[in-house]
Amino acid sequence: MSTLINWIPYKLVHQDNEWQLLWLDLQEKHIEEPFFDETIQLCRNRMKERSGYVPTSSLDFLAEAAKHINSVPPDAFIFHVSRCGSTLLSQALATAETNIVLAEVPLIDEILRMNEQDGSVNEVQQEIWFKSAVALMGQKRKSGYKQLFIKLDSWHIHFYPLLRKWYPDTPFFFLSREPKAIIASHHRRRGIHSIPGMVNADILKVVTAEKHYHDFNLFTAEVLANYYKALQATLLSSHPKNTFFDYGWGADLLLKLFFKVVMPTDAVNGKMLSRLNFHSKSPDEKFNGDYKSELPNYPDAEITYKDFSNYLVKPQ
Repeated sequence: MSTLINWIPYKLVHQDNEWQLLWLDLQEKHIEEPFFDETIQLCRNRMKERSGYVPTSSLDFLAEAAKHINSVPPDAFIFHVSRCGSTLLSQALATAETNIVLAEVPLIDEILRMNEQDGSVNEVQQEIWFKSAVALMGQKRKSGYKQLFIKLDSWHIHFYPLLRKWYPDTPFFFLSREPKAIIASHHRRRGIHSIPGMVNADILKVVTAEKHYHDFNLFTAEVLANYYKALQATLLSSHPKNTFFDYGWGADLLLKLFFKVVMPTDAVNGKMLSRLNFHSKSPDEKFNGDYKSELPNYPDAEITYKDFSNYLVKPQ
């Protein structure tokens, strides 16, 4: 299976009652884009220059291939409520040539949500395919790779029980932020979970109504309220490998706490700290502060955030 070096699965397709995987050649690329779909697009364009052929396989091939790959096991999963410093954290981590950083990988979401298209998929199969995909994406393509960090999509907080069951000893890092700032950010530049109909409402635990199509911010607030409820339940579970951080505590402290929890040595360097001074999604754009917006308050989100934050303890 050595011929698979640099090749990773990147998309799961369900067609005619069968699952197929699409594969991507990363070549020697170090992943450093803010979101993994940007990495996919760059590599696909390079592949098209060489050939129009798109390699595909079955999920059985994925599971078998993963057995023969030298890969880095996940050092941490990063959960977040969106617009709360998670992209900044993953971007800082990606500046180190020793780190593999997978930020909001579409394939991870597709595997977690396979039941939406195929009710016959069981949890045992999902776990095998999920861990096999992680192994392939986290393969040690470069000799210097030592750590693997996976930033999930925001709605994956609702998959916490499943992921914790699969990875009982892996550090999970949870990022939060007060709702008004998140809603203001989405008001300016929307993520897909802040638009009704873009992400399965059952996953977001929102009952979509006509009012949401007239007020996207209301929809976002209800999504956030359910995130905070899930975060509170997770925090109260008191798992020893769970760590929580609120963006209001400051970006500098974010990196320090992350490495204190995830890695025993002082791994924060000047390059990582410097990355904190630039826009999380635009690495070349100097960060000039958060966008200010005069939006109404959404009480449900405010109340659930307050209930959750009452249990948070700021690190010293």
